[in-house]
Amino acid sequence: MLTWPHDASIWRGLHEQVEATFVELASRLSAVETVYVNVPDAEWESRVLRLLRRDGADMQAIRPLLIPSNDVWARDHGPTVVFRRNDDGTSERVMLDWVFNAWGGKYSSSLDDAVPSMLEPVLGMPRVRPGLVMEGGALEVNGEGDLLTTESVLLNPNRNPELTQQQIEERLRESLGVRQILWLGDGLEGDDTDGHIDDIARFTDDRTVVAVCPSDPGHPDYAAMAANLERLRTYRTNRGVALRVVTLPSPEPVRWRDEHLPASYANFYIANGCVFVPVFHQATDGEALSVLGDLFPDRDVIGIDCRALVSQYGALHCITQQIPVSPRPTVAAP
Repeated sequence: MLTWPHDASIWRGLHEQVEATFVELASRLSAVETVYVNVPDAEWESRVLRLLRRDGADMQAIRPLLIPSNDVWARDHGPTVVFRRNDDGTSERVMLDWVFNAWGGKYSSSLDDAVPSMLEPVLGMPRVRPGLVMEGGALEVNGEGDLLTTESVLLNPNRNPELTQQQIEERLRESLGVRQILWLGDGLEGDDTDGHIDDIARFTDDRTVVAVCPSDPGHPDYAAMAANLERLRTYRTNRGVALRVVTLPSPEPVRWRDEHLPASYANFYIANGCVFVPVFHQATDGEALSVLGDLFPDRDVIGIDCRALVSQYGALHCITQQIPVSPRPTVAAP
């Protein structure tokens, strides 16, 4: 699922470039997945279909939905789809509809928060409301019962101030079926989400984590990422197996005027048969693609220029939300 960038006023004069990024991603995704595209009205639907058709997208795979939104971050305002096991041994897809308050009330979010309820009749699956302020970018799972997240987000008083850490963990276990929550500390400098995990560390299989690690001690993210890396190297899965931690480079600081932006190669999206990776026209792009290529040997690793997209603090994982169609028989990727 994508939510199209329809409000040019928030993009610092870069809306044309951002929309081109969406066109490229949606076109490439249409070759391997059905792509739901949320648009605010019929006029935008016509525009988006015209742009995608011109770009060579597989139009049979594009499904426009008239769903209004405040912003583009589908990872955070979209539902998290899980499989619920029934008493008879069957399983069914369920949409988890988190409360979305725009990362602690930083922006307007009333339309975004309603997206899952509008998707319910389209996707045809039950919608469950865990009653937790949450965003998809704050969660990273391995499909085997382990969840990575950050204290800077889930323990932030601007999310669920009435809940203790233990209570938050209990709700995560109940909602997601996980057994263990592994906590990291702070996120990237300049991240307006307060530090989403999807910019920091990601599972690439049930025990391998790829983690951002700047090589320059003078990099704004060096200290926080080094502390997170130290924690990861002490963690074990809920089955008692030590995590295999692979480091991912950081690009040189990406800035908008004097503002440091949270540019990260960890913000990749895993699609059917491929992985889409944000790149920033830097020397480290090739190294990052190589690291991820080694970790996903059975998938094509494809770089997409995200310099315009990161001007509003996000990248490819942030603008996508996967909707699985069936349970995985084995764990290959989250």
